[in-house]
Amino acid sequence: MTLIDYILMKVKFTYYFLFLLFSIKIFAQNNAQDSLAPIVKNDTIFATNPSDSIVFPKTYWNVGDVKRYNVTTSEIKLEGDTISNQEQYTYNVVIEVEDIYQNETVIKWNFRNVQFNSKSFLNNPFTLANNVSISFKIDQDGRFLSFINLDKTIKQLLLSSEDLENKYLDNPKAIAIIKKNIQYYSNEENIVKLFDKDIRQFHHFYGKSNFTLNSDPFVYQSYMDNLFSTSPTPATTSIKLNEVGTAHTNYIMGSFQEADKEWLANSWYTYLKDLATKLGSEEPSKDRLKDDIKYFVKTTSRIKDNGWISYSIETKKVKFQDTDYTLERRFELVD
Repeated sequence: MTLIDYILMKVKFTYYFLFLLFSIKIFAQNNAQDSLAPIVKNDTIFATNPSDSIVFPKTYWNVGDVKRYNVTTSEIKLEGDTISNQEQYTYNVVIEVEDIYQNETVIKWNFRNVQFNSKSFLNNPFTLANNVSISFKIDQDGRFLSFINLDKTIKQLLLSSEDLENKYLDNPKAIAIIKKNIQYYSNEENIVKLFDKDIRQFHHFYGKSNFTLNSDPFVYQSYMDNLFSTSPTPATTSIKLNEVGTAHTNYIMGSFQEADKEWLANSWYTYLKDLATKLGSEEPSKDRLKDDIKYFVKTTSRIKDNGWISYSIETKKVKFQDTDYTLERRFELVD
């Protein structure tokens, strides 16, 4: 073997050795990447591919956490093509985590700067809610459990109503409306009705299920407000993960709740029968059971990976005969 042949052989050997070493390193890296656990950001697990992300809406809150939101509620009632009623009111809410004990968390909502754009705003009892707070408990996932310390809320409501009355001392009709609302809402059973829908919207998605972008909607039986009596309306609710943020720091949940149409029709017919009895008039025809009544609620919330909501929009619609009613409530995070 010549010297040149020996050198060529050494070069080839070195080349093959480096190639083999580099191939093993690449192969090991690929295997390691495939076996990595999903990325964990702020206690919420996202897969490296958004379409594979498993989302479980949950609160990751600590005592002393405070968030501020702007809330807008708009109500429009159409009769035919004519707007028969239109009202909008806004308020600021400061949400504070007061206490965490075992599996329960105490949350306090502070309502501020309640404003109306309607001339008949005094008919809305939310006029009494300025500078009022209410506390409630949620579970470890963020599901609403119960209201607490309602005696404090009632005292604050009475103080707020005094400020409102002072503005209308020379208006007996306004004072009469205010006093009527005070009388109804100054007990524990009724005062929660002022705040219940807002709070339940905020906590609507928490703790329901695991979701992926490709999974079927989570469907369950629920209840809605009754249009014709005090009994709750049976409904079906479906919830789905609509989007995972590209930065893996938030996600969008969507919900559709629809009242049972047959139950609605029967409730409407019963209402007409009871009304006829009271008025001493002829009973309604059973053809009224065929009246088409549509009643549904759509909710969309963008939720951060720490469980706080960036925004939430709830739209309630009722379509019946020539009447079209829409109520929209919107939460927007300020800081």
